[in-house]
Amino acid sequence: MTQVHTDMIADQATAQQVEPAPRVIPPLPTERTQAMNALIRATQNLINVAEREAQALALNDLLTFNLLQDEKASMADRYETYSKQFRKRLNEFRGMDRGLLNRLEKLQQTLGEKTATNTKVVEKIHGRAQQKAHHSLLAAQELAQTKHVSYQAKDGAKKNGTQ
Repeated sequence: MTQVHTDMIADQATAQQVEPAPRVIPPLPTERTQAMNALIRATQNLINVAEREAQALALNDLLTFNLLQDEKASMADRYETYSKQFRKRLNEFRGMDRGLLNRLEKLQQTLGEKTATNTKVVEKIHGRAQQKAHHSLLAAQELAQTKHVSYQAKDGAKKNGTQ
């Protein structure tokens, strides 16, 4: 009875979950220095998430890596929105302080490098997982061909694995 009650509560909680509201990203400020600083912050925030992802991957902490994905999506949405707005206003930024432009360029290069590195690590992990799954499947098939397997069903009846 307790298990049924617990399952009902879990089902109700699942039914009450609602899709999160879409994230509203404010536009880049109209003043170009403020806009440049906003894009720099968005880029740096995304780099910070990529660094935390890299640390989680290095520790083989896939739970933390997975938990970072929502945060990364939010940061990436902001970065993408700001980048598009920046490109549309590119002529406004041509006479900007060269130091800010260089800083943004370096941050974007760093972001690209960190993202590429993390992607390679994830691809390696995925490849190893596929290999392990394939080898496990082959071992199970081989075992099933060489061993007679029987098991007992929930109703207590003995079943023969060859049926």
